[in-house]
Amino acid sequence: MQKEFTGLIAATHTPMHDDGSINYEMIDKQAELLIANGVSGAFICGTNGEGLSLTIEERMAIAERWVEVAKKNLNVIVHVGHNCLKDCQNLAMHAQKIGAKAMTLVAPSFFKPNNVDDLVDFCLEVANSALNLPFYYYHIPSLSGVNLPMFEFLNKAKDKIPNLAGIKFSYENL
Repeated sequence: MQKEFTGLIAATHTPMHDDGSINYEMIDKQAELLIANGVSGAFICGTNGEGLSLTIEERMAIAERWVEVAKKNLNVIVHVGHNCLKDCQNLAMHAQKIGAKAMTLVAPSFFKPNNVDDLVDFCLEVANSALNLPFYYYHIPSLSGVNLPMFEFLNKAKDKIPNLAGIKFSYENL
C-alpha cells in the first residue's frame, strides 16, 4: 500500500452537461491535461468535484472513469465522505475495488462528531472498509462544521486506524 504521494495533486471539478448529467468525455480531457502538465494526482468528488451533491451511483461512475483514464500516470484519490456511514463504507470498498490509490473522508455534517474520539471512531468504520487503501481525513471545517483539533486526531487515530496516511488540511488556522 502506497502511503505517501509526491508532487502536485489537483482537486478536480466534475464536468457536467447543461442538463446536469456527468460529462465523462471531459474527465478524459481533464486527466490528459493533468498528465501533460506533470501533475501526479487527482483528488476527485471532493469539494470542487461536488461529491456531496452527486448520487452514490454518479460518484462511483466518476471514480471508475478517473481510474480508467489515469492508468499508471496519475494517482486517483477518491473522496468517500457522506452523511450516511454505510454509503461511506460502500464508496470506500468501491474505490479499493476499482484500483484507486487512496481515499479521503470529510466528517458527516448533519449529525456531527462531538469530539475527537467520535471522529476517530467514524473514520475507523470507513477506513476498515478498504484496508488496502491509504486513508486521509479531509479537514475542512468551513464546510463540514466540524472543527476539532487535528493534532489530537492524529495522536488518537494513529494507533486505531491502520491505513491512516494523513490529513487533507483545508483550513486557514494552522
